[in-house]
Amino acid sequence: MAITVNINEKKWVIPQRVTIEEWKELQQWEFTNQAHWPWIVSAISSYDAKEFDGADPDSMQLFIGFLISACNKRTLKVQPDFNQLKFGQFVDLDCFLALGVEKNIVQILEVLGVDTPWADEALAVIDQYVKWRSSIYKQYSQLFGLNEQRSDLPNDEVYNPKEVARGWYMVIIELADNNILEMDRVTEEPLQKTLTFLQIQKEIKIKEAMEARKITNKK
Repeated sequence: MAITVNINEKKWVIPQRVTIEEWKELQQWEFTNQAHWPWIVSAISSYDAKEFDGADPDSMQLFIGFLISACNKRTLKVQPDFNQLKFGQFVDLDCFLALGVEKNIVQILEVLGVDTPWADEALAVIDQYVKWRSSIYKQYSQLFGLNEQRSDLPNDEVYNPKEVARGWYMVIIELADNNILEMDRVTEEPLQKTLTFLQIQKEIKIKEAMEARKITNKK
């Protein structure tokens, strides 16, 4: 059943869900800022924000409250097998997440192979991916420089998106043995195969460094 609210003597239907395009548009406004409310309603109604000048604050607040609920809604209808991701896809997703879901939601869905116009379905899949990604970082904690005292993921802090992309790019170049013709082949490798190789490679380097220090200390 549709829920309506009266704003400036007009009945407005409160959306129970929003599209991805509407959700992206809404991300530029602050729902807690009353001055932004006319623009928020305008974003999902196609009416000019001036239409809502002088609107009853209680009616606007009611509309915004329901709209926040619609934006926070999650409906998991598709569950991709994240374990089938290629190394390059994982890298792309890391870069997109660093740049911000609100700016790259369409690209993220393309990599994950999800086709839906609805934000609640799209965000549900992305939430699942972020949880899975967290498990991958913990599984390869030594590779990513995590430990028991500090298990934060790169996306948990303010990171420079360019540095995230550059860091992964350097890894790909190294795996390709500085051969640009081999870079695409590297990115097509299975994710966990590649991460396991990188972790073992790092463990070997750490062990070699420890042995070298032991020899130096004996001298």
